[in-house]
Amino acid sequence: MSIACIRNAAIAAGLCLALVSGAHAASDAPAPQTRSEQQIRQDRENADRLIAGGAAPTARPLLRSLCFDDADDVSCQNYGVMAMTGEGGAPDQADGRAAFARGCDLNLLAACQNLADALVAGEGGPVEDVRALALYLGLCQRGYGGRNCHRAAMMVEDGRGMTQPDRVKALEGYAAGCAKRFRPSCTREAELRQEIERDGANIETEGQ
Repeated sequence: MSIACIRNAAIAAGLCLALVSGAHAASDAPAPQTRSEQQIRQDRENADRLIAGGAAPTARPLLRSLCFDDADDVSCQNYGVMAMTGEGGAPDQADGRAAFARGCDLNLLAACQNLADALVAGEGGPVEDVRALALYLGLCQRGYGGRNCHRAAMMVEDGRGMTQPDRVKALEGYAAGCAKRFRPSCTREAELRQEIERDGANIETEGQ
Protein backbone atom coordinates (compact mmCIF):
# COMPACT_ATOMS: atom_id res chain seq x y z
CA MET A 1 0.00 0.00 0.00
CA SER A 2 1.35 3.43 -0.92
CA ILE A 3 0.69 5.71 2.00
CA ALA A 4 0.90 9.47 1.65
CA CYS A 5 2.19 11.07 4.83
CA ILE A 6 1.67 14.60 6.04
CA ARG A 7 3.46 14.92 9.23
CA ASN A 8 5.90 17.58 10.27
CA ALA A 9 9.53 16.55 10.65
CA ALA A 10 8.26 13.73 12.81
CA ILE A 11 8.01 11.31 9.86
CA ALA A 12 10.50 11.69 7.08
CA ALA A 13 9.93 8.29 5.51
CA GLY A 14 7.10 8.22 3.04
CA LEU A 15 6.04 5.23 2.09
CA CYS A 16 -14.47 5.12 12.14
CA LEU A 17 -14.21 3.48 14.77
CA ALA A 18 -15.00 6.16 17.28
CA LEU A 19 -15.54 4.84 20.78
CA VAL A 20 -19.20 5.43 21.46
CA SER A 21 -20.72 4.96 24.85
CA GLY A 22 -23.74 2.69 24.95
CA ALA A 23 -25.48 4.87 27.52
CA HIS A 24 -27.28 8.04 26.55
CA ALA A 25 -26.60 11.16 28.55
CA ALA A 26 -29.40 12.41 30.71
CA SER A 27 -31.36 15.30 29.28
CA ASP A 28 -30.11 17.65 32.02
CA ALA A 29 -26.47 16.70 31.55
CA PRO A 30 -24.21 19.55 30.42
CA ALA A 31 -23.41 19.61 26.74
CA PRO A 32 -19.86 18.55 25.92
CA GLN A 33 -17.52 21.48 25.45
CA THR A 34 -15.98 21.93 22.04
CA ARG A 35 -12.25 22.38 22.22
CA SER A 36 -10.69 25.36 20.52
CA GLU A 37 -8.64 25.14 17.37
CA GLN A 38 -5.65 26.31 19.37
CA GLN A 39 -6.03 23.45 21.86
CA ILE A 40 -6.33 20.92 19.05
CA ARG A 41 -3.30 22.35 17.25
CA GLN A 42 -1.25 22.27 20.45
CA ASP A 43 -2.13 18.63 21.02
CA ARG A 44 -1.24 17.75 17.43
CA GLU A 45 2.10 19.53 17.76
CA ASN A 46 2.68 17.70 21.02
CA ALA A 47 2.04 14.40 19.25
CA ASP A 48 4.58 15.36 16.59
CA ARG A 49 7.14 16.09 19.29
CA LEU A 50 6.44 12.78 20.97
CA ILE A 51 6.99 10.91 17.72
CA ALA A 52 10.18 12.83 17.00
CA GLY A 53 11.37 11.95 20.50
CA GLY A 54 10.73 8.24 20.03
CA ALA A 55 7.49 8.11 22.02
CA ALA A 56 5.17 6.97 19.22
CA PRO A 57 3.16 4.70 21.56
CA THR A 58 2.18 7.78 23.56
CA ALA A 59 1.44 9.88 20.49
CA ARG A 60 -0.74 7.30 18.76
CA PRO A 61 -3.78 7.39 21.10
CA LEU A 62 -3.51 11.16 21.25
CA LEU A 63 -3.77 11.40 17.47
CA ARG A 64 -6.64 8.92 17.47
CA SER A 65 -8.58 11.07 19.90
CA LEU A 66 -7.83 14.20 17.90
CA CYS A 67 -9.18 12.46 14.80
CA PHE A 68 -12.35 10.86 16.06
CA ASP A 69 -13.23 13.16 18.98
CA ASP A 70 -12.01 16.52 17.68
CA ALA A 71 -12.41 15.98 13.91
CA ASP A 72 -8.86 17.10 13.17
CA ASP A 73 -8.16 16.11 9.57
CA VAL A 74 -4.36 16.01 9.78
CA SER A 75 -4.51 13.86 12.91
CA CYS A 76 -6.78 11.41 11.06
CA GLN A 77 -4.19 11.15 8.31
CA ASN A 78 -1.28 10.71 10.69
CA TYR A 79 -3.07 8.28 12.97
CA GLY A 80 -4.22 6.30 9.94
CA VAL A 81 -0.62 5.92 8.78
CA MET A 82 0.45 4.75 12.25
CA ALA A 83 -2.40 2.27 12.54
CA MET A 84 -1.79 0.87 9.06
CA THR A 85 1.95 0.47 9.51
CA GLY A 86 1.98 -0.53 13.17
CA GLU A 87 3.95 2.50 14.32
CA GLY A 88 3.50 3.01 18.04
CA GLY A 89 1.58 -0.24 18.54
CA ALA A 90 0.14 -3.24 16.78
CA PRO A 91 -1.13 -2.74 13.22
CA ASP A 92 -4.86 -2.05 13.07
CA GLN A 93 -5.79 -1.69 9.42
CA ALA A 94 -9.51 -1.47 10.11
CA ASP A 95 -9.02 1.52 12.39
CA GLY A 96 -6.48 3.02 10.00
CA ARG A 97 -8.96 2.74 7.15
CA ALA A 98 -11.65 4.33 9.32
CA ALA A 99 -9.28 7.18 10.17
CA PHE A 100 -8.56 7.79 6.48
CA ALA A 101 -12.30 7.78 5.82
CA ARG A 102 -12.82 10.33 8.58
CA GLY A 103 -10.03 12.51 7.21
CA CYS A 104 -11.47 12.24 3.73
CA ASP A 105 -14.89 13.26 5.02
CA LEU A 106 -13.10 16.32 6.40
CA ASN A 107 -11.83 17.03 2.88
CA LEU A 108 -8.17 16.16 3.39
CA LEU A 109 -7.09 14.90 -0.03
CA ALA A 110 -4.12 12.90 1.27
CA ALA A 111 -6.53 10.92 3.45
CA CYS A 112 -8.83 10.34 0.47
CA GLN A 113 -5.87 8.97 -1.49
CA ASN A 114 -4.92 6.59 1.29
CA LEU A 115 -8.54 5.53 1.71
CA ALA A 116 -8.79 4.74 -2.00
CA ASP A 117 -5.62 2.66 -1.80
CA ALA A 118 -7.03 0.71 1.15
CA LEU A 119 -10.37 0.16 -0.58
CA VAL A 120 -8.88 -1.16 -3.79
CA ALA A 121 -6.46 -3.43 -1.92
CA GLY A 122 -8.98 -4.66 0.65
CA GLU A 123 -6.87 -3.45 3.54
CA GLY A 124 -8.80 -2.99 6.76
CA GLY A 125 -12.04 -4.21 5.19
CA PRO A 126 -13.56 -5.57 1.99
CA VAL A 127 -12.48 -4.50 -1.48
CA GLU A 128 -14.73 -1.64 -2.64
CA ASP A 129 -13.87 -0.95 -6.27
CA VAL A 130 -16.74 1.42 -7.05
CA ARG A 131 -15.94 3.64 -4.09
CA ALA A 132 -12.20 3.52 -4.76
CA LEU A 133 -12.66 4.46 -8.41
CA ALA A 134 -14.86 7.41 -7.47
CA LEU A 135 -12.18 8.64 -5.07
CA TYR A 136 -9.36 8.29 -7.59
CA LEU A 137 -11.40 10.09 -10.26
CA GLY A 138 -12.26 12.89 -7.86
CA LEU A 139 -8.64 13.31 -6.84
CA CYS A 140 -7.55 13.34 -10.47
CA GLN A 141 -10.15 15.96 -11.40
CA ARG A 142 -9.03 18.11 -8.48
CA GLY A 143 -5.43 17.94 -9.68
CA TYR A 144 -4.18 15.96 -6.71
CA GLY A 145 -1.33 13.94 -8.17
CA GLY A 146 -0.95 12.22 -11.50
CA ARG A 147 -0.72 8.88 -9.71
CA ASN A 148 -4.41 9.11 -8.86
CA CYS A 149 -5.29 9.68 -12.52
CA HIS A 150 -3.12 6.65 -13.26
CA ARG A 151 -4.81 4.50 -10.62
CA ALA A 152 -8.23 5.46 -11.98
CA ALA A 153 -7.14 4.66 -15.53
CA MET A 154 -5.82 1.25 -14.48
CA MET A 155 -9.16 0.40 -12.89
CA VAL A 156 -11.11 1.61 -15.93
CA GLU A 157 -8.87 -0.38 -18.27
CA ASP A 158 -9.47 -3.52 -16.18
CA GLY A 159 -13.17 -2.84 -15.71
CA ARG A 160 -12.86 -2.57 -11.94
CA GLY A 161 -15.63 -0.49 -10.43
CA MET A 162 -17.39 -0.45 -13.83
CA THR A 163 -19.70 -2.72 -15.75
CA GLN A 164 -17.02 -3.37 -18.37
CA PRO A 165 -13.51 -2.23 -19.34
CA ASP A 166 -13.23 0.95 -21.36
CA ARG A 167 -9.89 1.45 -23.12
CA VAL A 168 -10.76 4.88 -24.46
CA LYS A 169 -11.69 6.23 -21.04
CA ALA A 170 -8.56 4.60 -19.64
CA LEU A 171 -6.51 6.35 -22.32
CA GLU A 172 -7.97 9.67 -21.19
CA GLY A 173 -6.97 8.88 -17.62
CA TYR A 174 -3.41 8.00 -18.58
CA ALA A 175 -3.20 11.20 -20.61
CA ALA A 176 -4.33 13.19 -17.57
CA GLY A 177 -1.71 11.48 -15.42
CA CYS A 178 0.96 12.15 -18.02
CA ALA A 179 -0.04 15.82 -18.15
CA LYS A 180 0.65 15.91 -14.40
CA ARG A 181 4.14 14.50 -15.08
CA PHE A 182 3.46 11.00 -13.74
CA ARG A 183 5.81 9.08 -16.01
CA PRO A 184 4.15 5.63 -15.76
CA SER A 185 1.02 7.26 -17.21
CA CYS A 186 2.99 8.60 -20.17
CA THR A 187 4.38 5.12 -20.83
CA ARG A 188 1.02 3.37 -20.57
CA GLU A 189 -0.75 6.05 -22.63
CA ALA A 190 1.64 5.43 -25.53
CA GLU A 191 1.36 1.64 -25.19
CA LEU A 192 -2.43 1.63 -25.00
CA ARG A 193 -2.78 4.01 -27.93
CA GLN A 194 -0.66 1.62 -30.03
CA GLU A 195 -2.70 -1.37 -28.87
CA ILE A 196 -5.96 0.28 -29.87
CA GLU A 197 -4.59 1.28 -33.27
CA ARG A 198 -3.09 -2.17 -33.80
CA ASP A 199 -6.49 -3.72 -33.15
CA GLY A 200 -7.88 -1.52 -35.89
CA ALA A 201 -10.18 0.33 -33.51
CA ASN A 202 -11.06 3.98 -33.82
CA ILE A 203 -10.01 5.73 -30.62
CA GLU A 204 -12.76 8.31 -31.00
CA THR A 205 -15.55 5.74 -31.36
CA GLU A 206 -14.41 2.62 -29.53
CA GLY A 207 -15.80 3.79 -26.21
CA GLN A 208 -19.16 4.83 -27.57
